[in-house]
Amino acid sequence: METPASHGKAGGKTESMAGWLGINRATLAVLIVIGGLGLSEEIWRNFLAIQLKDSVTGVNQAAQVLNAAKYMGIFAVLVNLLEGFGYIIGGRVAHRLGPRVALLISALPMLIGFTLLLSVKEPWLIILGALLITNWEALSVPATFEVVGSEVPQNRRTIAFAVMSIQKRLPKVLGPLIGGFVMAVGYWLNLSLAFGLVILACLVQFFLLHRMKPKDHVKPVAVREVLRNIPPDLKRLLSAEILLRWGDWFVRDFAVLYVVGVLMRSNQEAGVLIALTSLTALLTYIPAGKIIDRAPSPKPYIGVTFFLFALFPINLVLLPKLLPALGVPMMGALGIIFVLNGLRELGEPARKAMISGGFSSDIRARAIGLYWGLRSFAFCPAPLISYLLWRWLGPQSTFLIGGIVGMLGTAWFWLRVKCEPETFS
Repeated sequence: METPASHGKAGGKTESMAGWLGINRATLAVLIVIGGLGLSEEIWRNFLAIQLKDSVTGVNQAAQVLNAAKYMGIFAVLVNLLEGFGYIIGGRVAHRLGPRVALLISALPMLIGFTLLLSVKEPWLIILGALLITNWEALSVPATFEVVGSEVPQNRRTIAFAVMSIQKRLPKVLGPLIGGFVMAVGYWLNLSLAFGLVILACLVQFFLLHRMKPKDHVKPVAVREVLRNIPPDLKRLLSAEILLRWGDWFVRDFAVLYVVGVLMRSNQEAGVLIALTSLTALLTYIPAGKIIDRAPSPKPYIGVTFFLFALFPINLVLLPKLLPALGVPMMGALGIIFVLNGLRELGEPARKAMISGGFSSDIRARAIGLYWGLRSFAFCPAPLISYLLWRWLGPQSTFLIGGIVGMLGTAWFWLRVKCEPETFS
């Protein structure tokens, strides 16, 4: 029989574990949003290139792949452009109306986007629907950072972001696996399942996020004032990230197309590889988060993240040639590549904690939105340039160029970014 005392002890242990992980009511509500909307996106996102490839008939496989690469390049440019505005708008909404409203608004474009994808077959309308769906994260990021920066102590922020990264990665494990097998029935079922998850997430938000209230007094903040208050070290981090992301976008939305259309693996195998990346990342978040929270500086961990980001496109070109020559099966070689890609998340929670702690509470949401928005605008053309390079030089040369650009960003980070504790305290 459970006594009040024993119940109190159990509750204390639960509360202690939640505190150790940086979880409270506000962060729990954010976790629900990230998980629900993230899974609805990941079920279909990685197979968008395949749908675009299959939308063109009457041509050979190589022409279908090149056509899909063109649409994916244009789509990714528009994603970055729309995300830039989404981050800034999300920052303004979170600043003026609070995280609760900002997180609720982030789900609305998804509903419209899935309605479009379920009702149209033209490539340009498919891209429009996909753009609306993928913008949920841009709208929600400033609110997420505001919650962690204001509700979580400094020595728990890295682990709090690690837990949120796990919640963000779980859909990336389950989504491709579910999507890959549901695609065998039909794309309509894939989209219907994703649409249903958005509805479910909205209902959960309605009941849980009422606890997150906007601030009583909101002071208008001009963009110039926000820019002036970005610490110098964060400005250097932003410039390093822009270089890194340029290289990353040379491969990001093209990796599945390369695996399926060039290396001739199946949709199901591609889904397993993507899930393997996310599963690897999941296993690193908690131990890395606790180690970094106690470390004197997060720089080594963020630096490893930069290096592995830059290494992925290089590995994708070289290892499928080198490892099978040594007797490793092709899927084994690809598995190694995608595991290494998952390890690049080691320093991501620390980077987010550094950015979140770098701004005062009165401008945090606006500043986070502006930081992410400027980053998206800066590398906006990268995917379209990647398509053009794919067309002129082929996918392998394109990926190698992306890797070189990423390595330049990594070198800039190591040489110029200090990651001093006062930057993120």
